[in-house]
Amino acid sequence: MAGGKLTPRQKMINMMYLVLTALLALNVSREVMDAFFDVMQNQQNTINTVNKQNNSVYAAFDAANLENPTKAGPWRTKAYDVKDKAEELGNYLAELKETLVTLTGGWDEETGKPKSMDNKEKVANYLIIEKHGEELKAKMNAYRDALLAYSSDNEQLSASLKQVFNTDDVTNKEGVPEPWEKHKFEHYPLISVMTFLTGMQSDVTNAEARVIDHLQENIGKADLKFTGVKAMVLPKSTYITQGDFYEADVFLAAYDETQEPEITINGQSLSADQISGGIGKYKIKTSATGEIKWAGVINIKQGGELKPYEVSGVYTVAPPSVVISPSKLNVLYRMVDNPLEISVPGVDPSKIKVSGSGITKVSGGYMANVTGVSGKEMTITVQVLDDEGKVKQTQSKLFRIKGLPQAEASIYKRSGGGEFSKSLVKNATIEAGYPDFPYDLTLTVTSFEVKIEGYPPAKISGNTLDGTNKSRIDGLRPGSSVTIRKIVARTPKGDQVTNIGNLSIDVN
Repeated sequence: MAGGKLTPRQKMINMMYLVLTALLALNVSREVMDAFFDVMQNQQNTINTVNKQNNSVYAAFDAANLENPTKAGPWRTKAYDVKDKAEELGNYLAELKETLVTLTGGWDEETGKPKSMDNKEKVANYLIIEKHGEELKAKMNAYRDALLAYSSDNEQLSASLKQVFNTDDVTNKEGVPEPWEKHKFEHYPLISVMTFLTGMQSDVTNAEARVIDHLQENIGKADLKFTGVKAMVLPKSTYITQGDFYEADVFLAAYDETQEPEITINGQSLSADQISGGIGKYKIKTSATGEIKWAGVINIKQGGELKPYEVSGVYTVAPPSVVISPSKLNVLYRMVDNPLEISVPGVDPSKIKVSGSGITKVSGGYMANVTGVSGKEMTITVQVLDDEGKVKQTQSKLFRIKGLPQAEASIYKRSGGGEFSKSLVKNATIEAGYPDFPYDLTLTVTSFEVKIEGYPPAKISGNTLDGTNKSRIDGLRPGSSVTIRKIVARTPKGDQVTNIGNLSIDVN
């Protein structure tokens, strides 16, 4: 059932699954169902092993990105996109299995197995009548299509993905086409369906492994390989402040350093001291503004003859102008560090002076901390200094100041709450965050109030329930409600946040 190369152990597990499926169709003994449960556990162990291997590959992507972000960065981004999609589908399958167990009576605390492993009616009703099987099929198709987009250049891998995640209608024994979900889930007991879903988790993980391995191979393919000789121009900048210099490196790619080329720009030859290591240094003072074009020729001996290579370039000369742009939004937020990119085209950063409440210079730019700034607006002023340190240009910009939006509380990554088992509610960690906020701002819950149906509200310190309230939850009837409110959290800088939404939980 795996999407990649199977180990002998996994092949054996898959064979056992097929045999046990046939036996279950005959309504055989409890021992067969127990054997099915063992197969499912072995599948899960295999999934865990593949996940560890995948994590090693992601670590290799991280290392390659640190070494060469230009080459490895795009492939790392694609790999982590695959990781996110695999985790999303894997978590969905895990939740689906847990839901089916809950619908059929829950887990047997003594055996650790589902109480009703032979239940067929409730499983078929949930997956077929209530159309959750169709939902699963749609998610599988979306996952398959996402992986195919990253493997279109590998026919074998693409064909394998299409086969593993094939959800087409299936022709039954009577020759009538029936939907994939009906063929897979109708007339099968709970334990068979759970084992099938675990097999799908294995497919997801193995497909993830094959695709990220493929993406990792492409990092090496992205290495530059010289196939000929080409004239190159590398200007230091194509946007020049009036009165400053335009500079460009003019050279031949894959150049033979044993000989120096002859370079002519706009009809004028570069002198010997302007050419070094095969690279010509073209430098000209700008005067007029607007788009400036230039052209030249690089001559080099090949086969005893001078061979010319044409070069050209274009740059823009403009009056000095100040650019002030927030890295995130045109808004500054309290209780966070707001990064700012402030530059003046054609001006050395050392010649720029920035002023404004709470603004400090940091590596790579500036940071604005407006927590202590009163009012709803502030002005940032930028001054350009000349070589003598005198101000030759000033420009200001008005920014809005806003407080943090309401944070969202979550339980098991589900915002606002939802329906959970008693066990999950008792052991839950209360979290809070800003999923749609432009900053990556982590909150740590320090206290909250819990209201359990039939009991008075209780104040809790920390982010988990205490023993008393866990015991109260144990005594709740299915359908009872638990509310988490008055949540208090802190930012990484220690600021207290109280504007956090509530959690509404139904106990099943």
